[in-house]
Amino acid sequence: MKNDNLFFAALSALTEKGCPTALAASAAAVVANDDPTKPDLGRSQRDQWVIQETLPYLQSGGDN
Repeated sequence: MKNDNLFFAALSALTEKGCPTALAASAAAVVANDDPTKPDLGRSQRDQWVIQETLPYLQSGGDN
């Protein structure tokens, strides 16, 4: 993992919003491994799908 602090911050933010822990951990790992020097931050299609799945939790008031 490239950025442990970002991983734990993302995991915390997602779980606080009601995101299931497994999905939150997957998304946090994606974000923590982003590479700004690569197209799409170096994310695979699966990585992008995982992030898309978490967006409703981040956009909600946390009552999912």
